[in-house]
Amino acid sequence: MVVDWEQDTGLLMTSGDVRVVRIWDTDREMKVQDIPTGADSCVTSLSCDSQRSLVVAGLGDGSVRLFDRRMGPNDCRVMTYREHGAWVVKAHLQKETDGHIISVSVNGDVRFFEPRSPDSVNVLQTVKGLTALDIHPQANLFACGSMNQFIAVYNANGDVISNIKYYDGFMGQRIGAISCLAFHPHWPHLAVGSNDYYMSIYSAEKRLR
Repeated sequence: MVVDWEQDTGLLMTSGDVRVVRIWDTDREMKVQDIPTGADSCVTSLSCDSQRSLVVAGLGDGSVRLFDRRMGPNDCRVMTYREHGAWVVKAHLQKETDGHIISVSVNGDVRFFEPRSPDSVNVLQTVKGLTALDIHPQANLFACGSMNQFIAVYNANGDVISNIKYYDGFMGQRIGAISCLAFHPHWPHLAVGSNDYYMSIYSAEKRLR
């Protein structure tokens, strides 16, 4: 299952290995809408924007699909992007009036889409074997985690800001394959989960001892 949450409306977007995006009203504890994906592949990522009533879904077939939930079931899919050639790890809709869609596949190609345009406006190539990605909501940063046991942090221009391969400390061991990433919504902190049962938090601020 993949989910996304709208704090201001109390709506929960859900999907997975099904052919719909299901929207729940958590206050009333009831389903309010089913959005057909129009695809035979599973949904791998969801992101929503309450101000524009938009939902973006990344799929296992490499497509990224944009929906306007104010429209009827047969008309709500307003754009389909097919530039990724592999499983979409993350599709993110920036919560701004002119916010872009940012998506990345397991091949490491990060693509930026303008919701009203059928083609990507920018492409950045990161590393292959991606398993996780997160975008900082305030700073122009995104972090990629790989099955090859490292994390790379980039700015919006695609420049590498930091590479993390080892745990902190003297003779720190190599980190495990990355399973999930999450930025703090305000601070420059990054939480990382890996397949070796560790959870780590990294910060741009120097740690006080």
